[in-house]
Amino acid sequence: MNALQIKKKIGARALRSRIGKVQIPVALGMTLVWMLLFDAFRFRPETLGIAVLGFLVSVVIMMVFPLPPIVPGFRFWPLQGPYMVLYILGKMFAASIDVSAWVLRPGPPVKSSVVAVRMRTDSDLIMVCVAIATSIIPGSVIVEAAQPGRILYVHVLGAQNDEEAAEAKQGIYELEERIARGIGTRENIAELEAALAAERRNA
Repeated sequence: MNALQIKKKIGARALRSRIGKVQIPVALGMTLVWMLLFDAFRFRPETLGIAVLGFLVSVVIMMVFPLPPIVPGFRFWPLQGPYMVLYILGKMFAASIDVSAWVLRPGPPVKSSVVAVRMRTDSDLIMVCVAIATSIIPGSVIVEAAQPGRILYVHVLGAQNDEEAAEAKQGIYELEERIARGIGTRENIAELEAALAAERRNA
Protein backbone atom coordinates (compact mmCIF):
# COMPACT_ATOMS: atom_id res chain seq x y z
CA MET A 1 0.00 0.00 0.00
CA ASN A 2 1.57 3.27 -1.13
CA ALA A 3 1.43 6.64 0.64
CA LEU A 4 -1.48 7.91 -1.50
CA GLN A 5 -3.65 4.90 -0.64
CA ILE A 6 -2.83 5.31 3.05
CA LYS A 7 -3.84 8.99 2.92
CA LYS A 8 -7.10 8.10 1.15
CA LYS A 9 -7.86 5.46 3.76
CA ILE A 10 -7.16 7.86 6.61
CA GLY A 11 -9.27 10.55 4.92
CA ALA A 12 -12.20 8.16 4.43
CA ARG A 13 -11.98 7.06 8.07
CA ALA A 14 -11.96 10.71 9.22
CA LEU A 15 -14.96 11.50 7.01
CA ARG A 16 -16.93 8.54 8.42
CA SER A 17 -16.06 9.70 11.92
CA ARG A 18 -17.34 13.21 11.15
CA ILE A 19 -20.54 11.87 9.61
CA GLY A 20 -21.06 9.70 12.68
CA LYS A 21 -21.09 12.81 14.85
CA VAL A 22 -24.13 14.24 13.05
CA GLN A 23 -27.14 14.17 15.39
CA ILE A 24 -30.36 14.02 13.37
CA PRO A 25 -32.66 15.54 16.05
CA VAL A 26 -30.29 18.49 16.44
CA ALA A 27 -30.07 18.87 12.66
CA LEU A 28 -33.88 18.92 12.45
CA GLY A 29 -34.02 21.56 15.18
CA MET A 30 -31.48 23.71 13.37
CA THR A 31 -33.47 23.24 10.16
CA LEU A 32 -36.59 24.48 11.96
CA VAL A 33 -34.75 27.62 13.06
CA TRP A 34 -33.40 28.07 9.50
CA MET A 35 -36.95 27.91 8.12
CA LEU A 36 -38.18 30.39 10.71
CA LEU A 37 -35.42 32.82 9.73
CA PHE A 38 -36.38 32.57 6.06
CA ASP A 39 -40.15 32.62 6.74
CA ALA A 40 -40.45 29.26 4.98
CA PHE A 41 -43.53 27.94 6.76
CA ARG A 42 -45.83 29.43 4.16
CA PHE A 43 -46.49 27.19 1.18
CA ARG A 44 -44.30 28.62 -1.58
CA PRO A 45 -42.42 27.00 -4.48
CA GLU A 46 -39.10 27.46 -2.71
CA THR A 47 -40.20 26.11 0.71
CA LEU A 48 -38.91 22.57 0.12
CA GLY A 49 -35.60 23.89 -1.24
CA ILE A 50 -35.13 26.10 1.83
CA ALA A 51 -35.81 23.14 4.13
CA VAL A 52 -33.37 20.86 2.30
CA LEU A 53 -30.69 23.56 2.21
CA GLY A 54 -31.18 24.24 5.92
CA PHE A 55 -30.77 20.54 6.73
CA LEU A 56 -27.60 20.28 4.61
CA VAL A 57 -26.13 23.40 6.25
CA SER A 58 -26.94 21.91 9.67
CA VAL A 59 -25.17 18.65 8.77
CA VAL A 60 -22.09 20.50 7.48
CA ILE A 61 -21.95 22.64 10.65
CA MET A 62 -22.03 19.54 12.86
CA MET A 63 -19.37 17.84 10.75
CA VAL A 64 -17.05 20.85 10.95
CA PHE A 65 -17.88 21.69 14.58
CA PRO A 66 -18.85 18.39 16.25
CA LEU A 67 -21.23 18.75 19.18
CA PRO A 68 -21.29 16.59 22.30
CA PRO A 69 -24.19 14.13 22.36
CA ILE A 70 -26.87 16.23 24.04
CA VAL A 71 -29.93 14.25 22.95
CA PRO A 72 -29.45 10.61 24.01
CA GLY A 73 -32.91 10.56 25.59
CA PHE A 74 -34.80 12.58 23.00
CA ARG A 75 -38.54 11.87 22.88
CA PHE A 76 -41.39 13.35 20.88
CA TRP A 77 -44.69 12.87 22.66
CA PRO A 78 -47.55 12.58 20.12
CA LEU A 79 -50.00 14.81 22.03
CA GLN A 80 -47.77 17.25 23.88
CA GLY A 81 -45.31 17.64 20.97
CA PRO A 82 -47.75 19.28 18.53
CA TYR A 83 -49.22 21.31 21.40
CA MET A 84 -45.70 22.61 22.15
CA VAL A 85 -45.32 23.79 18.54
CA LEU A 86 -48.73 25.49 18.57
CA TYR A 87 -47.93 27.10 21.93
CA ILE A 88 -44.68 28.61 20.62
CA LEU A 89 -46.37 29.86 17.45
CA GLY A 90 -49.12 31.42 19.57
CA LYS A 91 -46.54 33.15 21.76
CA MET A 92 -44.79 34.48 18.65
CA PHE A 93 -48.07 35.87 17.28
CA ALA A 94 -49.11 37.51 20.58
CA ALA A 95 -45.63 38.95 21.16
CA SER A 96 -45.56 40.39 17.63
CA ILE A 97 -48.75 42.32 18.39
CA ASP A 98 -47.34 43.59 21.71
CA VAL A 99 -44.06 44.74 20.16
CA SER A 100 -45.89 46.46 17.29
CA ALA A 101 -48.09 48.30 19.80
CA TRP A 102 -45.05 49.45 21.78
CA VAL A 103 -43.32 50.69 18.64
CA LEU A 104 -46.36 52.62 17.38
CA ARG A 105 -47.40 54.01 20.76
CA PRO A 106 -46.39 57.66 21.30
CA GLY A 107 -44.41 58.61 24.37
CA PRO A 108 -41.09 57.66 25.94
CA PRO A 109 -39.25 54.50 24.83
CA VAL A 110 -40.36 51.24 26.40
CA LYS A 111 -38.04 50.11 29.18
CA SER A 112 -36.67 46.60 29.46
CA SER A 113 -35.03 44.30 31.99
CA VAL A 114 -32.64 41.36 32.08
CA VAL A 115 -34.24 38.41 33.84
CA ALA A 116 -32.31 35.43 35.26
CA VAL A 117 -34.17 32.14 34.85
CA ARG A 118 -32.83 28.94 36.40
CA MET A 119 -34.01 25.89 34.48
CA ARG A 120 -35.96 23.31 36.48
CA THR A 121 -34.89 20.38 34.30
CA ASP A 122 -31.39 18.91 34.11
CA SER A 123 -31.23 18.69 30.31
CA ASP A 124 -28.91 20.42 27.85
CA LEU A 125 -31.40 19.79 25.05
CA ILE A 126 -34.31 21.46 26.86
CA MET A 127 -32.13 24.39 27.88
CA VAL A 128 -31.01 24.90 24.26
CA CYS A 129 -34.59 24.61 22.99
CA VAL A 130 -35.85 27.12 25.55
CA ALA A 131 -33.06 29.52 24.54
CA ILE A 132 -33.92 29.15 20.84
CA ALA A 133 -37.67 29.49 21.40
CA THR A 134 -37.17 32.53 23.64
CA SER A 135 -34.99 34.23 21.04
CA ILE A 136 -37.44 33.72 18.16
CA ILE A 137 -40.32 35.19 20.19
CA PRO A 138 -40.37 38.97 19.52
CA GLY A 139 -39.41 41.13 22.48
CA SER A 140 -37.07 38.67 24.16
CA VAL A 141 -33.51 37.58 23.46
CA ILE A 142 -30.95 35.46 25.31
CA VAL A 143 -28.10 37.58 26.66
CA GLU A 144 -26.13 34.77 28.29
CA ALA A 145 -26.50 31.08 29.10
CA ALA A 146 -24.66 29.85 32.19
CA GLN A 147 -24.52 26.11 31.56
CA PRO A 148 -23.10 24.93 34.93
CA GLY A 149 -25.97 26.53 36.84
CA ARG A 150 -28.47 26.11 33.99
CA ILE A 151 -29.36 29.80 34.12
CA LEU A 152 -30.61 31.79 31.14
CA TYR A 153 -30.25 35.56 31.23
CA VAL A 154 -33.02 36.98 29.09
CA HIS A 155 -33.41 40.58 27.89
CA VAL A 156 -37.16 41.22 28.02
CA LEU A 157 -38.74 44.23 26.33
CA GLY A 158 -41.51 45.86 28.34
CA ALA A 159 -40.50 44.47 31.75
CA GLN A 160 -40.38 47.84 33.49
CA ASN A 161 -40.75 46.79 37.14
CA ASP A 162 -40.34 43.77 39.43
CA GLU A 163 -43.90 42.57 38.82
CA GLU A 164 -43.52 42.61 35.03
CA ALA A 165 -40.08 40.97 35.30
CA ALA A 166 -41.61 38.20 37.43
CA GLU A 167 -44.38 37.79 34.84
CA ALA A 168 -41.79 37.49 32.06
CA LYS A 169 -39.88 34.91 34.11
CA GLN A 170 -43.05 32.90 34.61
CA GLY A 171 -43.64 32.99 30.85
CA ILE A 172 -40.22 31.44 30.24
CA TYR A 173 -40.95 28.77 32.86
CA GLU A 174 -44.19 27.96 31.02
CA LEU A 175 -42.17 27.70 27.81
CA GLU A 176 -39.77 25.28 29.52
CA GLU A 177 -42.73 23.21 30.73
CA ARG A 178 -44.25 22.97 27.26
CA ILE A 179 -40.89 21.95 25.74
CA ALA A 180 -40.14 19.42 28.50
CA ARG A 181 -43.56 17.81 28.06
CA GLY A 182 -43.21 17.90 24.27
CA ILE A 183 -39.73 16.45 23.73
CA GLY A 184 -38.34 15.63 27.18
CA THR A 185 -37.60 12.19 28.59
CA ARG A 186 -39.63 10.67 31.41
CA GLU A 187 -36.84 11.73 33.77
CA ASN A 188 -37.08 15.34 32.55
CA ILE A 189 -40.85 15.35 33.06
CA ALA A 190 -40.41 13.85 36.55
CA GLU A 191 -37.93 16.63 37.41
CA LEU A 192 -40.41 19.21 36.17
CA GLU A 193 -43.27 17.68 38.16
CA ALA A 194 -41.12 17.67 41.31
CA ALA A 195 -40.23 21.34 40.82
CA LEU A 196 -43.89 22.27 40.23
CA ALA A 197 -44.93 20.36 43.37
CA ALA A 198 -42.28 22.19 45.41
CA GLU A 199 -43.49 25.53 44.06
CA ARG A 200 -47.08 24.70 45.03
CA ARG A 201 -45.99 23.76 48.56
CA ASN A 202 -44.05 27.02 48.94
CA ALA A 203 -46.82 29.18 47.49
